[in-house]
Amino acid sequence: ATVAIVGAAIGLFSQPAPTLTKDQLIPKETHTKGSPDARVYLVEFSDFQCPACKAFQPTVDNVVKTYGDKLLFAYRHFPLAQHQYGELMAKLAEAAALQGKFWDMHDWLFANQETFTPKKISEVAKATGLDEIKIVAAMNSPTISDKIAGDLADGKRFGVNATPTFFLNGKKLQLASFADLKTQVENAIKIAD
Repeated sequence: ATVAIVGAAIGLFSQPAPTLTKDQLIPKETHTKGSPDARVYLVEFSDFQCPACKAFQPTVDNVVKTYGDKLLFAYRHFPLAQHQYGELMAKLAEAAALQGKFWDMHDWLFANQETFTPKKISEVAKATGLDEIKIVAAMNSPTISDKIAGDLADGKRFGVNATPTFFLNGKKLQLASFADLKTQVENAIKIAD
């Protein structure tokens, strides 16, 4: 009986992860770059205070720039509890989005990750051309908190347990290097063409 239970457990846990739909991974309020009609889509669950996320950014930027017309890239929040300012940084990015500057804030937060503190909010507002009063008010809105909580809940439901976690055409990627991400996107685009 024990052998049968162990065998069933191994079979159950060794099943490939299900492929998620584009609608599941990219709700309408998600921040995206590239072509909305692209057959290839890449979704990143990320944390602005995560050093590994910052390290992946040049590769992500390169892939998006290279395949912008054949790729839809989506950024979703997954601030980790161990990062003191991860959630605050996500709120700041969402507040910037209300002024049409999500990607500007995204880039600033990663570029200034090591030195970011709440005291920098005034500086970043000026650096990105934002209205500081509106930024601070928006950061405290339940709508922004709910959006970030929704991304976190989806990430957990989809098996995200670290950042960055990428999904390519609905499948969770297992990456050994930055080059793996580029290669897998390139292969997906070749197959889709």
